[in-house]
Amino acid sequence: MYSRSRKQRDADIDQRILHIHGFIADKLLANPALITQAELTLEARYEQKLLRYGSYLLWHSVLELRGQPEAFRKQLLSDEPRWNTLRRTTIFTGILTEEEREEALATFAASEN
Repeated sequence: MYSRSRKQRDADIDQRILHIHGFIADKLLANPALITQAELTLEARYEQKLLRYGSYLLWHSVLELRGQPEAFRKQLLSDEPRWNTLRRTTIFTGILTEEEREEALATFAASEN
């Protein structure tokens, strides 16, 4: 029976999360007021010691790019391994509705076929 390696499963998860973050980026750029929610999440997680300083700075740097749509998307959707790790504990929780998240996952699944 065929079984995917842990590395392949992780890569699949990272691609799905990346796709969802593409939808998040689109929504944030269309409605910049939602950035405030992410800023509050970032600060709360840092104060609760759920984020290290380096991760805090990286998330903060992407939020600072909100006025530069192309740079914001490029940074948030970076394929660097560090960003894969950061997106797994995203500060953008609650930005997408459940329906929007399901749509993102559906388009990801359709793109895989």
